[in-house]
Amino acid sequence: MDSKRVEAYLESLVVVSNHLATDFQAVRLNEIEMYGLFESLGLDPCPSCYLAEGATRATEQIWAENVLKLAQSEGRFVLKVVGRDILHKTDVGGVSLVTSKELDVHDVLNHVIKMKSKLKANGLSDAIEGFMAGAFVPHKANTPGNEILLSIKQDPAFGPCVILGIGGTLTEWYGKGSGGNSTLIMPASNLNPETVKEAIEKHPLLSLLCFPSRLYPTAPVAIENLVNWVMTLAQVGLLVGPSGLSSYTFEEIEINPAVAHQGKLVALDGVGLISQRKWSGDSRPVSKIEPLLKPRSAMVLGVSAKGPNPGRIILENLKKSEGIDPDRLYVVHPKEEFIAGKPCFGSINEIPEKCDLAVIAVPAQGALDAITQLVELDKAEALILIPGGFAEAGEKDLAESIENVLIEGHKKQGGGPVMVGGNCLGIVSKENYNTFFLPSYKLPFNPGRGDNLALVSQSGAYLVTFASNYDGIINPRASISFGNQMDLTASDFVEYFTGISEVNVIACYIEGFRSGDGLRFLEMVRKAKAAGKKIIVFKAGKTALGAQAAASHTASLAGDYAVAKACLESVGAVVTNTLDQFEDYIKTFTLLAGKTITGKRVGIISNAGFECSTVMDRLENLELASFGDKTQAVLDEMLPSFAHRSNPIDCTPMTGTKAFVGSCRAILESDAVDLAILSSVPVTPGLDNLPMDPERKHGENLAGKNSQPSLMIDIIHGSAKPAAVVVDSGVIYDPMCRMIEESGIPVFRKIDRAAQAMAAFCSH
Repeated sequence: MDSKRVEAYLESLVVVSNHLATDFQAVRLNEIEMYGLFESLGLDPCPSCYLAEGATRATEQIWAENVLKLAQSEGRFVLKVVGRDILHKTDVGGVSLVTSKELDVHDVLNHVIKMKSKLKANGLSDAIEGFMAGAFVPHKANTPGNEILLSIKQDPAFGPCVILGIGGTLTEWYGKGSGGNSTLIMPASNLNPETVKEAIEKHPLLSLLCFPSRLYPTAPVAIENLVNWVMTLAQVGLLVGPSGLSSYTFEEIEINPAVAHQGKLVALDGVGLISQRKWSGDSRPVSKIEPLLKPRSAMVLGVSAKGPNPGRIILENLKKSEGIDPDRLYVVHPKEEFIAGKPCFGSINEIPEKCDLAVIAVPAQGALDAITQLVELDKAEALILIPGGFAEAGEKDLAESIENVLIEGHKKQGGGPVMVGGNCLGIVSKENYNTFFLPSYKLPFNPGRGDNLALVSQSGAYLVTFASNYDGIINPRASISFGNQMDLTASDFVEYFTGISEVNVIACYIEGFRSGDGLRFLEMVRKAKAAGKKIIVFKAGKTALGAQAAASHTASLAGDYAVAKACLESVGAVVTNTLDQFEDYIKTFTLLAGKTITGKRVGIISNAGFECSTVMDRLENLELASFGDKTQAVLDEMLPSFAHRSNPIDCTPMTGTKAFVGSCRAILESDAVDLAILSSVPVTPGLDNLPMDPERKHGENLAGKNSQPSLMIDIIHGSAKPAAVVVDSGVIYDPMCRMIEESGIPVFRKIDRAAQAMAAFCSH
């Protein structure tokens, strides 16, 4: 693509220079301007003639003569109104198919007059810029494989994405009827022709366009032609985008429809939206996340001398820190000399050293002054801003002022401090410190596995629920609440943890990305994946499309969440649909990180027939292992004759502890098995899985070395293969579940969730 030619074409458009120069946010290009763009890109627009509104009689006469010449081959032409503010022309009488065999110049102009009358009746007089006659391109309208939608959308976070879908007047109908599966969304960044071709080939609807079928023995469009259109639009989106070299940004280009004609695509209709929006490109010194997570010295602002407040609770938690030197923990307070046994200083300037960490728990209105002093006096390497009350509360100017102070600090020698927040709970850095303003008796953080896990969340409350639900089972290396992303963002933390060899799972709860930071997040995920990390993402919330783009088909077919999901999955992130799935995957990936993945052949056992049926619907990409003769012989010996001994094994409720556990061992020892799902409904009296009963109602002993969970733990730990346990029963079996999970084995209460999690673990 010749980017200079495109730039020159945009510079030549009077409407662009006139509108953007007067501080318009964006200007929409009309169809004629878009046809010129397609030609500058080397793409094929429909042959056409344009008549500007208010043209002279002589010009109208010449135009009508050219229209008749244009229509000679097919005996008809398409008449359209041209107006950048008339988006859906068909709905308002702005499109007409005209048969031209018996027409003369006068008749052609009469068709224009009739169309103009309809438009005026619809209140569109001022929106008419002219009329266009387009050659009729033979195709079957509203027929699969004939019309296509092609679009570039600039996502506020991820930048340009190419949208490819079923086109024509039924575009949105196809979208609704297919449950949103009528389109492909492809991020332009790092897109290549092979990826595009493979995606089209796999798409159940779009593949009809480019590959032979029962409907089309010869493909309507050559795959190379469609791939060229996609790649060209992707390049335009990148070069004429918020991070591109052009002075403009194409916020959107939509071609609907482009039709199949003689093996190529021809654009029949196109609109575009252009602005001068650019991303700032500001960066943070990510290396300073190290003192943020492992500080040796700290100060706290906003500590109450009278009783508990967030600052006071944070101070009490920091006093218990293993990482911070107790003699280097300070309080900034204008009146007190000591609070909770720690020395107080009247101002930031009086703190006797530059601290690794400053925790700011003062109200939002006082935060700007505190941060300004910390930056100007160079008194901290890293900041945590606890309070809310900024952009999320309508105080956008206050938030921007703080952000600008930090940006200026980053430009100084040394890079200034980095900051987490505001509107955050802060950080729990395992074996270093805890700034959550929650007392330890409410959220204790008992020891657990998880040194290989970094949990990065925009929501502090989510981290609290995770910490409480998995207390004593999973205690992440770092639990980071990053709040409003006024400085450090999720992408910064992914970059940092990519360089920490002990961390191999990075889980991110994200509500929204800063402008452009989604694109950086994708790049950081690529690097993390290349370094052997697994990135799990739950994306909550949706950003609103700009009002000027909301009238397009693209806006309705490719909402912001759909774009985010497509972008994240394109770089190998594991995108989860629910919070349950998010935690299932975190648990599985974290606890099984040391296990060897050799394939996708799964061995399954249950003592309940419904589980054996249900799990078959949730295997995803897993394959049922075929047990060899040796394994089958062991199962035949272990299990009752009436048990189903093929995979998945239904050993029935009659199977006791010894036979069940022996069957689990046989599955894991089988050369035909790569991973295992070991499930039992534990209520059968044949299984020893309850704590001892002081009233001796039963003789079971959960803690005994021969109990079901004890033996299963030994067997699973003795195997290099990944295995998950399922316990689908009530609260009296919680001790059994906790015992197994505390040993480092993932436990699920439903077998379908276990299958999904294990499939994801093996796929990524």
